[in-house]
Amino acid sequence: ASDNLQDEALLRYYAKEWDRYTTGANYINRLFTYLNRHWVKREKDEGRKGVYTVYTLALVQWKQNFFLHIQNKNQKLANAVLRLIENQRNGETIDVGLVKKVVDSFVSLGLDDSDSNKATFDVYKEHFETPFINATEKYYKHESESFLAENSISEYLKKAEERLKEEEDRVERYMNSITRKTLVGKCEAVLIREHAEAMWEDFQNLLDFDKDEDLQRMYALLARIPEGLEPLRKKFEEHVKKAGLAAVAKLTQAAGEGGAPAEVEPKAYVDALLEVHAKNQETVNRSFKGEAGFVASLDRACKDFVNKNAATGTSSTKSPELLAKHADALLRKNNKVGEDNDLEDALNKVMILFKYIEDKDVFQTFYTTKLSKRLIHGVSASDEAEASMIAKLKEACGFEYTNKLQRMFTD
Repeated sequence: ASDNLQDEALLRYYAKEWDRYTTGANYINRLFTYLNRHWVKREKDEGRKGVYTVYTLALVQWKQNFFLHIQNKNQKLANAVLRLIENQRNGETIDVGLVKKVVDSFVSLGLDDSDSNKATFDVYKEHFETPFINATEKYYKHESESFLAENSISEYLKKAEERLKEEEDRVERYMNSITRKTLVGKCEAVLIREHAEAMWEDFQNLLDFDKDEDLQRMYALLARIPEGLEPLRKKFEEHVKKAGLAAVAKLTQAAGEGGAPAEVEPKAYVDALLEVHAKNQETVNRSFKGEAGFVASLDRACKDFVNKNAATGTSSTKSPELLAKHADALLRKNNKVGEDNDLEDALNKVMILFKYIEDKDVFQTFYTTKLSKRLIHGVSASDEAEASMIAKLKEACGFEYTNKLQRMFTD
């Protein structure tokens, strides 16, 4: 009867017969409980091959006389399932319950000759999983290439994200969980690894235009393959460094003309550096989930442009000097900061840049001179603010670094 049936009609016939057959086999199995428990057990214990419990024997017969009879004709049964899955990928609604019932039968037919209570996945893997994974690779290879030929990378990122989620749902709904790893791995290879170059190339474009959602998607996709993120980290580092250098160059142009670096105002200098850091810190946290590699890229870039830029020229002392001058302005009575909380926040921001200063001893020298002047002239904003700043420096560099400052302040 099955010989003339195709596709869904074949699956419906197969599922109906499977239900009828296994229900009957269960009844008979219960009738012969005594036989299973005693005779079958004794025969198996004595090492006799080809002896099964009644229910398992029914499955053996089904597999030999019906399942393989259909499958041996060009994998007719599996192909019918694969065509339904392809229809679903193409947006059609299919009978998921029917597919699940047929696929589950493949698992049930995996019989371990040495232990009838133990299932094996041989039948499922050979007759369903392997052809399914091959069909999946072919389908997504074609779809991804066609889609990219007509759409932007941003659109492709959405498409790939959707497809990966669909495939994971597919395993949940009608496959055995052992297929998940192989299926997801294959989809990642075809949808991400094979198009990684195109994603890497488009990354700069997304950064330049602050395409936050697309950056998040690209990060999430490329994080799934081993070598996916490293090119992004390198490009991001270069991007941050350029932004920092450009921000300071703009300041120096505004401050004056001529070949020598123009004298920039400390607050404007610090604010320009902090703005670049804050913007890119936000990108790391939001778009790249604070991943350690991107944090390291941000830190390296900041260290570069904080220490050497248009305002410093070749001097290694200019940046620490400007930062110390800015800290001095904050800690004076006539500072432009309103509340104590705002001052504390401003001092924390100084410490963000202090972390990147290479020559911290130069900062210490300038800071010490400024502190002594504030104390002698009695122009400190408050003792609390002075103590707070010394505590921050101590936390960053240790007791030795702040020993002299501490003594000056407490004397």
